[in-house]
Amino acid sequence: MHLTRVGTGLSVSCAVLFVLGLVLGLTVLVALAIAGLVMVLLAVADVVETPPLSVTRTASPTEVDRNAPAQVTLEFRAAPRRRPRPFTVIETVAGQKRVASMPALPAGQVMPLVYALDTSRRGSVTAGPMSLRRMDPLGLVVAERKVSGSCAVAVRPRRHHLRMLPTGRQRDLEGPTREVSQGSASFHQLREYVPGDDLRHIHWRTSARTGTLVVKQLVDTTKPEVVVIVDNRASAMKAPDFEEVVEIAASILHAAEQDGFPCQLLFADGRDDAIDGMPIPHLDRLTDVQLTTNDSLYRLAEALRARGRSLVFVTGQLAAADLVLVARIAKDFTPAYLVSVVGDRTFPFVAPPGVVGITCANAREFVARWTALR
Repeated sequence: MHLTRVGTGLSVSCAVLFVLGLVLGLTVLVALAIAGLVMVLLAVADVVETPPLSVTRTASPTEVDRNAPAQVTLEFRAAPRRRPRPFTVIETVAGQKRVASMPALPAGQVMPLVYALDTSRRGSVTAGPMSLRRMDPLGLVVAERKVSGSCAVAVRPRRHHLRMLPTGRQRDLEGPTREVSQGSASFHQLREYVPGDDLRHIHWRTSARTGTLVVKQLVDTTKPEVVVIVDNRASAMKAPDFEEVVEIAASILHAAEQDGFPCQLLFADGRDDAIDGMPIPHLDRLTDVQLTTNDSLYRLAEALRARGRSLVFVTGQLAAADLVLVARIAKDFTPAYLVSVVGDRTFPFVAPPGVVGITCANAREFVARWTALR
């Protein structure tokens, strides 16, 4: 509880008037000072009791594609025998304050407060903690009660429907199939358990840590591996274009996994993530990745080898020096695709020799051009 600026100003003024009244012998000033101080004390008594409430918070859904609707529901339950007076809710959402006024609640009753979340940006959107604030009618004193706890919504990149293109080598003449050959299956990544998964593939350490059943996803190693490189260097693109880049990468990886192809996801800044020594699912990594000033493209060109794999390099608008490095990376990959995503292109796009170039302004345009290559 603390005085507002008005309350502080009134208290100081009253103290000054009280002293002047005593020094000058003016009882009027003393009376005014005492009246003002009584007002402050009455304001303190009015707000000293914080709202007798319990608060629960839920998010729905907990995972959502970018720009899809998501909301948080707050439920305020009043104490059985006490009627809270009106109060103000100050909720922290993604580092920003949201303010709402709540009326008096009948004793023992529940009142919900629902608000929408901004899902225009990928990542984890956290709601909470909050403060319950009460202020006297004159605005002299404020009392706040902190309410801990939070909930989060994972905003995923959108995945557009597409099919994988021919990769240069197939397991058989009829193209990729969806069955998994147990004799050539190997660990690919961790993912959430779905009904029908083999219980023997549950990764118990990660499941215990996260509180959700997680299984090891296996892929057929006789199929060629698809390497997807996401250029997350701030020098290559602007933030709006980067969101489209991430959606394109998520769509390609999802299509490859649906067709049973092993996949590898790399970033141009050289980041590498793991949990308990196991790779993080691609969708989780793409949810969290952001633009950075780090640049490991040269090191990637030195270390990455084709070994019969195919490549999709998704970037923005590359400089000439970067194109040279991309050409070195793409060497011997069959096939190799360079996807340039630029909403406002300033100069023509030129793909290195032996690399299939795809230009687009957004993910939807990419899907159309990718499909036209079939």
